[in-house]
Amino acid sequence: MLEAAAQQAALREAARQEEAARRALLRAAAERDRVVQEVKALNARINAFATSCEVLRARYGPAITTEAPVILRIGTQSTRELEAWCTRADKQLAAADLELRNQCARAIAAQLFAENSAPGTERQLVDAAELFEDRGSVEASAAAAERVTAGAAVREETEQTLARVLARLLPDCAEEDRASTRDAAARATGAATFGEASSWLVELRHRVQQANTRAEARRGEVDEAVRLLHVLESGRGAAVEAIRDQLGEVVAGRAVLDESLRRQAAVCRSEVAQQVEQRYVIASVTDALSGMGYQVSEGFETLTVSAGSLRLTRGDWSEHAVNLVVDQEGGELRTAVVRTTAGNDDDAFRVDVEREEQWCASFHQLRDRLARAGLVTEVQLATAPGEVPVPLVASPPAPAARSRAEHRHRAR
Repeated sequence: MLEAAAQQAALREAARQEEAARRALLRAAAERDRVVQEVKALNARINAFATSCEVLRARYGPAITTEAPVILRIGTQSTRELEAWCTRADKQLAAADLELRNQCARAIAAQLFAENSAPGTERQLVDAAELFEDRGSVEASAAAAERVTAGAAVREETEQTLARVLARLLPDCAEEDRASTRDAAARATGAATFGEASSWLVELRHRVQQANTRAEARRGEVDEAVRLLHVLESGRGAAVEAIRDQLGEVVAGRAVLDESLRRQAAVCRSEVAQQVEQRYVIASVTDALSGMGYQVSEGFETLTVSAGSLRLTRGDWSEHAVNLVVDQEGGELRTAVVRTTAGNDDDAFRVDVEREEQWCASFHQLRDRLARAGLVTEVQLATAPGEVPVPLVASPPAPAARSRAEHRHRAR
């Protein structure tokens, strides 16, 4: 009794360790998936930033020298390496973004002030009252000189304020927003009075805020599209491919993520989730059964695995196989022992019963293994061995043994 108790305790401990290892693997997989999504989102932001650099460099020439960080091609990097890259790339992108905004602001300001300093355009900012002031007296001349000095200081302050406000404009704002902010800046630099210049600076701040709000909304749409693309990456079918193409246009900045596309993507996401779940169930089943001596027939799997059907054989079974169907919609796993060769002697029935009994025992083991893989099953209907005749089906192609690693590779 002590030995039996010790064996039971050892089995429970082994099962506990196996479950802990499985949960650790699931956590690691979920963490890597999260980091991979972050890398893809950062790559999309870097691509958008590189496009902004090209557009602004074409417009302002050598005044724009900022370069975008290098995107990362996801390969064999560890999760920790991907996380480290995300941290570095995020800091590099923030620094490059600030540098580009400052360079662009200086370039716009230089253009505007150069236009206002052209021959025939030079003037000083004045108060409206000065336009009606008597300029004949000495006192008036002295006051005018003082105002010129004060006006120069105010103009310098205006230029600095203009540069600060323009530096807040995000580099990936829409072209119409960029034109609108430039127009407000031009009016501020070309104002005839202090009050007019101040009013246009207030308007400039407002337009920059609006432009940035729209740009940030577009960034949010791109991030959402990147994450949807990641989820749909393993999906199959023309409908999923069409949605992926549309989401790719959103990421590239050539389309918007409207509610219609969101709804279609949500439908595809649900379908892909079902596909992934079904592939996981099939992979778990084939992996468990391969460890129990069963093999999936080549050719049969290729033709029917998409429908959730498998045919299983054993090396010591010459006339029998197991048909297995995964019904994802009904949440059912249906199996049946079948004959692949007709039995011509009186011993055929006895062999049929033996094979059914052998499969029933294997099926209980399969349920235990699936439970350890996170798939809980309940028996809804069971037919006792020998209760009904074993059906005869077409013989499957010669089985080719595959390792458990090969099963996992195909499942991916």
